[in-house]
Amino acid sequence: MHNGEARSPALNSGEWRFVLIFSIIALGVSSVPYALGAALATDTRMFGGFVYAVEDCYSYLAKMRQGAEGSWLFHIAYTPEPHRGALFFPFHLLLGKLAALLPTDDLTVRLVWVYHGARVIFGLALLITVYRFLAACTKQVAVRRLAWLMVTFGGGMGWLLVASGQPSWLGSLPLDFILPEGFTFLVLYAFPHIALARTLLLWGILFLLRAWREPPDPNHASRTTHHASRITFHVSRFTHYTSRTQGPKWAALAGLLWLTMGLIVPFYVAVAWAVTGAAWLMLGLRERRVPWQEGLLAGGAAIISAPIVAYSAWVFTSDPVYAIWASQNQILSPHPLHYLAAYGVPLLLAAFAVPTAWREEDLGWLALAWVGVVPALIYLPFNLQRRLIEGVQVPLSLLAAWGVLNFKWSDSRLRTFAAMFLVGLSLTNVMLVAGNCLSLQQQPAPIYRDAGKVAALNWLNDRIEPNDVMLSTYETGNYLPARVHTRAFVGHGPESLHADEKKVLAARFFDAATNNAWRRELLGQYGVDYVFWGPVERALGAFNPMEAEYLTPTYGEDGYALFEVGK
Repeated sequence: MHNGEARSPALNSGEWRFVLIFSIIALGVSSVPYALGAALATDTRMFGGFVYAVEDCYSYLAKMRQGAEGSWLFHIAYTPEPHRGALFFPFHLLLGKLAALLPTDDLTVRLVWVYHGARVIFGLALLITVYRFLAACTKQVAVRRLAWLMVTFGGGMGWLLVASGQPSWLGSLPLDFILPEGFTFLVLYAFPHIALARTLLLWGILFLLRAWREPPDPNHASRTTHHASRITFHVSRFTHYTSRTQGPKWAALAGLLWLTMGLIVPFYVAVAWAVTGAAWLMLGLRERRVPWQEGLLAGGAAIISAPIVAYSAWVFTSDPVYAIWASQNQILSPHPLHYLAAYGVPLLLAAFAVPTAWREEDLGWLALAWVGVVPALIYLPFNLQRRLIEGVQVPLSLLAAWGVLNFKWSDSRLRTFAAMFLVGLSLTNVMLVAGNCLSLQQQPAPIYRDAGKVAALNWLNDRIEPNDVMLSTYETGNYLPARVHTRAFVGHGPESLHADEKKVLAARFFDAATNNAWRRELLGQYGVDYVFWGPVERALGAFNPMEAEYLTPTYGEDGYALFEVGK
C-alpha cells in the first residue's frame, strides 16, 4: 500500500507532555465527584462509590465480587432462574480477583477502589492511544492536538436541550449524556472496560494498516538472485521470507487484539469488521484497483477474532435465560435528529475536510470510511443499535480538526475559535460533573446507602450460600450482589429476567392484602431463601413478616430485618 500508509510517527517530547498534562486534567475532573462523594459520607449514610450510571456500576461490582469469590465464569446475579456459567465479563472477574488480594477487611470497599484504579489507568492508556492513532493519521501536529482535545473533552449540543427545558426531546435523553461509546469523556467518567476495549480497537486498526503497508513482494527473490553473491543470495532469501511474513504477522496481531476486545465487549468486534470493510472499499476506490492482498489480510484478522462472536451468539441463542436477557436488553437508536444534536457541529466542520482527506497521503481516507459506515451501523436490526457507534468520535474529530485548519486563519483567530469551539463542545460534560457534585449534598439514594442496610447485608454475607436467592424490592436488589455473594430476585433491568413483572410480584408480596398461600407459592417457585425487610420494602405495604410462620427472623437491627424461608 503506497498511499496513506500507517506510519510509526516520531512524537516529540512536547507532544507527549501535552498529552500527559491534559490527560491528568481530564482524569482529575472526572474523579472530582467520586472524591466529593466519599468526603460527604457519614456514619449513617455510606457512599456507594458511584455517581453516574449507578445501577450499572453496582452490577459491575457484582461481577467483580464473583471473581473475588473464586469464579472464572460469569453467572447472572440479578435473577433467580438457574443457568450455566458463561465466558462473559472476564475483565470484571479479573478485577475482582485483584481486589481479593488487597488487605482491607471490607471486600466491597476493595472492589470500588480497584474499579476506580482501573478507570484511571485504562483511561490514561486510551487517551495515549487516541493521540498515537491521530498521529498515524496526520503529520500536522496542530490537527492532531485539536482533534485529541475534542475527543478527550468534547460532547455534543445536548446541553442546549437541557438548558432549554427539553431533556427528553423526541423521547430520548441527549446522547452526549448517556452514550459512552459515542463520547470519550463518559468512558473516562465511569467505564474502564470500554476504555480498554476502545484501546484494543484502535491498536488493532493500526496494526492492520501496517499489515496493508507491507504486502509480500513475489518478485523479490528473483530480482536479487541475478545481482548477488552466494552469501548475499541466502541473506536475500531470508529477507524475502521475512517480508512475506510481516503483513500476516501484523494482521494476526490485529485479530488477536480484537479477539481480546471481544472478550470485554463481544459486539465491538462487529464494529472492527465494519470499519475494516469500509476502509478496504475506500482503499480500492482511491487506488483504482481491487486490493486482493489487503482483503486477505483483513479476512485473516476477522477469522482470528470471530470465535468470541460465534460463542456469544451461541450462548444467547441456546440458553433460554441468556436469550431472555438479550431480548430485553434494548438500547436502540433514537430519532436521527438526536445524532445531529450530538455530532452536528463536528460533522459540519468535517465537511470542509472531505476533499483534503481524500487527496492527502495521510489517513484521512480511513476517517472518511469509518464515519461513512456509522449511519448504517446504528440502524441495523440489532438490539444494541446505538452502541455500534463505538469509537467514531476519534475519526470524526480528526476530520473536524482538519476542517478547522483548512480555513485561512491568523494564529490569534485560530486560537480564539479553537478555544470557543472546545468550550462549546465541553459544556455537556461540565453540566454533568457539576450536576453530580451538587446532587451529592443531599446524600441521595442509590448513590448513598443507610449504614443499617449495609450492616444487614454484611451480616447476611457471612452466612448465605452463593446460590441462595433473596427477595426484596428492586432498589435493594440492585445493590445486594455488589455486597453479598448471592442472587437477587430482581435488581437490574436487562439482567433480571422479566424485571417489570418481578417488580410487581415483589410489591404484591409486601402488600398486606395478599394471602399467605400466594406468598408461599411465589417463594417456592423462585427458590427464595431469604426475605429482606427494610424501609423501602415497608413502603410497599403493611405486611409484617414477623407474623408469617413460614419466615424465620434471623436478623433485626436499625429498622432492617432478614428472614429465612422455611422449606
